[in-house]
Amino acid sequence: MIELIIASLLFLALFLFLVSRRTSKSVERVRREYGIPEGEITYSDLDKPARPLFSERYLIAGRPDYIVRNERGELIPVEVKSGNADEPHRGHVLQLAAYCLLVEESYGTRVPCGILVYSNGAQHRIEYTEELKKELLSTVSEMRRVLRSGEIERNHESERRCLSCSFSGVCEMALQRGVKFE
Repeated sequence: MIELIIASLLFLALFLFLVSRRTSKSVERVRREYGIPEGEITYSDLDKPARPLFSERYLIAGRPDYIVRNERGELIPVEVKSGNADEPHRGHVLQLAAYCLLVEESYGTRVPCGILVYSNGAQHRIEYTEELKKELLSTVSEMRRVLRSGEIERNHESERRCLSCSFSGVCEMALQRGVKFE
């Protein structure tokens, strides 16, 4: 009887070891592919949909691509962008700031920074400062004001940008609605 228990425990240990190696290889592949910084990946929205983070205080929600716990135990949101950028776009910085705020509220811990990763390999560490948080909250407030007022206007003249927008099918200000560009 004792031999059967020992054999079962050894089989279980071997199985868990193999699963762990497979998971480690998968994580390393994703880390290399997207340029994710070192640390434990504690949250991922790229390989399968994750639950959104929600702030009851600020009434915003979002799903960062990754949350990494670094060697100091800090949680760092990581956002992967499909485009190329040598310098981070301001909208991307504010999106990342929103994720920092959501991580702080959801996990009850201070977030020192977030990381933007672009497809050309450029990585940008964005410090999450009080000034950036204030700019984020001001922007959210202005967005809500504009939505309430109905003063929404297109802020560009790019047909391609309109075409890739998720609202292009219902937007009354879309450029060349329904026209496909090559």
